[in-house]
Amino acid sequence: MKTKIVAILTLLLAFGCIGVRAQEQERPVADKVLFIGDSMTGWLAERMGAYGNTNGFEVATVVWDGSTIKKWGESPGLHSVIREQKPDVIFISLGMNELFEANPSRFQASVDAIKGAAGDIPVVWVGPPSWPGHNKGQTLNNWLASQMGSGHYFNSFDLKLPRQSQSNPHPSREGMITWMDRIMQWLETDGAVALPGYQKPAGEQMSRGKTFIYKRMKESF
Repeated sequence: MKTKIVAILTLLLAFGCIGVRAQEQERPVADKVLFIGDSMTGWLAERMGAYGNTNGFEVATVVWDGSTIKKWGESPGLHSVIREQKPDVIFISLGMNELFEANPSRFQASVDAIKGAAGDIPVVWVGPPSWPGHNKGQTLNNWLASQMGSGHYFNSFDLKLPRQSQSNPHPSREGMITWMDRIMQWLETDGAVALPGYQKPAGEQMSRGKTFIYKRMKESF
């Protein structure tokens, strides 16, 4: 009897492992990431770059300080950088500069334009965290989540992240590392796109990829 029970448990575990592998195979695996967005993007992308060095994928980055959803929706540079980089997935960090918007549906055309520029390339949008001292922002996060769909939106609003100061919405270096670590945990289990691996880099490593474009607030892209 014990032998039969062990055999049954072994089969169940085997089927479970097969199911997990099948689920992983159903998701596209990204060897090349393009990470774009506002001033939150730089350190986030560099922490992802450290994951890339550890797990065998590449991260190209475009940081546009002070940029907004509307600016990216109107940017000819978005189309150009997608053509040049040929990413397997596009990560976006936008919304901090619109966090208090009570009627985010006015960004519909801009979000549609960004997704249209991506075409068939999967998009994962990293939503903005809360702004210290304020309780607004969930409306925007909820709306963006509804636009992106399951597995394509990481809601950062409730994360407890160390900030650069009590009133500064930008996380500290430690906060950015924590933020990306949480994103990677979510991506492994719930993301619509898979990466070659998710092993956490040792310590507080960050790594800037060979493509890192920086634009100031008053510059165009």
